[in-house]
Amino acid sequence: MQQRKSNKANIIITILIIITILCGGVSYFLLSADVGLYEGISGEAEEFFRNRPVRSFVNSAADADPYIYYDHRDDALFIYNAPEGFTVVSHSEAWNEDMLILLSRELLRNEHGEEINFLYEVVIYPDEEDFALATYATGTNIIDFFIQFPAFPEDFVVSFWQSIGRINLFGGDTNTTINSMAIALSHEYGHLYTFYYMLIAGQNDGSSNEDDSLAETTYAQLRDAAGFNLITSTRPGETYSNERFRYLFEIAAEDYVQLMGSPNTRQVVDFIDVQQLLNGAERPPGVIGARNAFPQENMMLPLANKVPGLKEYFFSFINAEPRVPIEAKQDVILQIQRYVLEYELTDGLRSFVHYAITWNTPYTDAIYTLVCYDPNNYTGWGLPIKTVRPGNNASAIIGNYVVERGNQVLATDDGLAYGTKVFLVVALLPDGTFYMSEKLEHNFN
Repeated sequence: MQQRKSNKANIIITILIIITILCGGVSYFLLSADVGLYEGISGEAEEFFRNRPVRSFVNSAADADPYIYYDHRDDALFIYNAPEGFTVVSHSEAWNEDMLILLSRELLRNEHGEEINFLYEVVIYPDEEDFALATYATGTNIIDFFIQFPAFPEDFVVSFWQSIGRINLFGGDTNTTINSMAIALSHEYGHLYTFYYMLIAGQNDGSSNEDDSLAETTYAQLRDAAGFNLITSTRPGETYSNERFRYLFEIAAEDYVQLMGSPNTRQVVDFIDVQQLLNGAERPPGVIGARNAFPQENMMLPLANKVPGLKEYFFSFINAEPRVPIEAKQDVILQIQRYVLEYELTDGLRSFVHYAITWNTPYTDAIYTLVCYDPNNYTGWGLPIKTVRPGNNASAIIGNYVVERGNQVLATDDGLAYGTKVFLVVALLPDGTFYMSEKLEHNFN
């Protein structure tokens, strides 16, 4: 029944387009309710990781109208009209028409169906924004038909309203590759996908939208929104900036990336521990794109592929089947061992304490990344410690590590071996499946 309704809607839209051509139509659009992809690390997290600052993984959020973007394409540098019906617009010199073609192809590598007709445009802006890496805006396309018949007034107009969506990508002058835009693009398209099929009340989910709540939707039930105390409102509240990881519509977009995102959303960043750092390895510049460390923003929730029925629900709206993992979920167990090294230095005897964290590797050719969190809240940030590729020892060093070179003793402290911390390993399989280990909570006091 739902599919037939969608097909009828497509037929009506096609007819209206033909009428527009014949009668002379003018279309324009109004956009509101921006849904953004945010970055930034909280003050509490900066204090927690005081000796090892990093850029936080991309977070996502919604903001009603933080800024007014370009509403027209007159000043665009490059424009590409994709055959699928959406337009890619660039205000950045780095994103010429050839790059826009590649970006449109990258978008289509994300799983999609008839909802692609809902996408109006993707816009790239040159500068980075403090509040967002990218945003998604829902809006309305208004098509005016000027009908000229003898029986009608000369200026007779019939208007039709059609819902549309727009993706805004920022930092085009610095993010100049497809890979650098892939995660933001997929996340924002995930908003379009989930709004279209799951979260717009009464459209396909059969649920009501009283009080703008998603609590009664099928998706909320699958994600156990009540059990995890998730926020089901479709309207960001005053605490949104701090609690965006609890918003159900943001979790839905993250699930989309995890279950249906392009292969480019699973880029690997090789993180290093203090031992590697003292041996001359260089830290990666940041954690943007590090899905091998953070497959989803709210790491207190089970991963999408661990939720019974969730991936089947996501794929039920389109003509595609979810991938079957090449390996089933297995236990990855972490262990921690304390070591003390003492050196007689010019200022007296000094003790250096570090810890070795090891784990088993049950998955074939998987990439393992050890991460650390505050035990009370890891709903959007964490510290990647070390990435281990196949064939290497599954271990990492934390704490105050030291190496001796000649008559010199070199030491560095990553600031982690204090208080209570939670450690876990994320395994990324070759087919793109993510698994998480059992959590290891350790009190260093």
